[in-house]
Amino acid sequence: MWSQVSRRLPKFPGFSFLALCFSLAWMVHPSGFAQAEWQSPDASWLREVMPAADIFSAKQGEPPVFRAFKTASGTIEPELIGYVFTTPDLPPVQLGFSGPIDTLVGMDLQGRLTGVKILHYRESYQSLRGDFIEDSGFPEQFRNKNIEEEFRVGRDIDGMSRATISSWAVARGIRNAARRVATAYLADSTFVAEANYETEVLFSLQQKSWEELIESDFVKQLLVPLDDLTELRLFVAYMGHYRLGELLVGATDYSNADREASIRVEDGSMLLIGIGGNAPMLRQLRLAVLQNGSVYPNRRDRFVFAGSGKKGKIAGQVQFAAVMILDPAIDIAQPFSVIYDTGPITGEFSEFVSVDYQLAPEVLALIQAPALPGELLTAGAMASSDLIELEENPLASWIVRNLWSGVAALVLIFVLTLATISRKGVD
Repeated sequence: MWSQVSRRLPKFPGFSFLALCFSLAWMVHPSGFAQAEWQSPDASWLREVMPAADIFSAKQGEPPVFRAFKTASGTIEPELIGYVFTTPDLPPVQLGFSGPIDTLVGMDLQGRLTGVKILHYRESYQSLRGDFIEDSGFPEQFRNKNIEEEFRVGRDIDGMSRATISSWAVARGIRNAARRVATAYLADSTFVAEANYETEVLFSLQQKSWEELIESDFVKQLLVPLDDLTELRLFVAYMGHYRLGELLVGATDYSNADREASIRVEDGSMLLIGIGGNAPMLRQLRLAVLQNGSVYPNRRDRFVFAGSGKKGKIAGQVQFAAVMILDPAIDIAQPFSVIYDTGPITGEFSEFVSVDYQLAPEVLALIQAPALPGELLTAGAMASSDLIELEENPLASWIVRNLWSGVAALVLIFVLTLATISRKGVD
């Protein structure tokens, strides 16, 4: 009987076939150990990210957190001093160079981070190297950071050498997760009050269609007739605040554009340039900003791709979107013009078409973060613009977290198919 079965198996040398099957089975679920780490962190890790606590609750709540308590002498009830949480519990997932980076985070009741620990990071499908980030000292920079900060790599936080994408994934994942926890559990915090204020400021913009945004002058159009009888149709809008960026192009495209902009330049506000029309291309070096008689030409390092116009208010309105990072000398509180050079020599701006732009008072208020009225310092819910596709799509989240599992599963199917073909050939 065994000889009959063995004849039906592919003729791999020795036990290679069985070894391959076992290897593939492990690859299908390589994150099992990692999942156990973030689902049930060791108690010593909780203390590592929240050193002042001596008691931790079980993980519970929505979103799920460990409540951290400190027992004071002479008191019966321990005092709640903060929360510990894991980033995989708070999607959407932020991808590092080779996949998601699972992080354990502690945060006190004022919205300050008390510690960060990397639990799992897949450097490649062959190795698990959480220590790659830990050993760099990168996580230590988050201690005492307040969630009101943007956590921008290269500005607020120094990135890891030769690991820009992973640096951004860690920073953005920690920031977004901490803000969600604060929204749920720190209703009286300054961050939540400011978030509520921002929500009120943006409410009117969120309710408007693309056409209504144009009518209100939040979005301006610049039509550029070209010599070949084609036409560029440019849409201009200020998006120097993350909420404006997410509103206009969606959270993912804004995050990618913001990351790339921060890598390239140290300062400057972001101006959305939506590209439409029937012209074959946009010549970015013909773009500039004009303010008070001074021309600020666009530079290649200050022009960043911002998606293909699939998300946000811009969806379906353009062929693709880009960001022009404004020269820091431009005063965004004052009117300026976006110009496109139509002269014979690129960059001379001897001839150009232009459109005037001025930030609305409510947008300036959003950017400049004025002192909050007392009545806004109350509990409330923050708009969920940070909480996008993967949060609403568990399947997509699973695929992201198990990228190599999917590849391994396909390889396993392929091997079994070969085995079937081989068996038929023998029969």
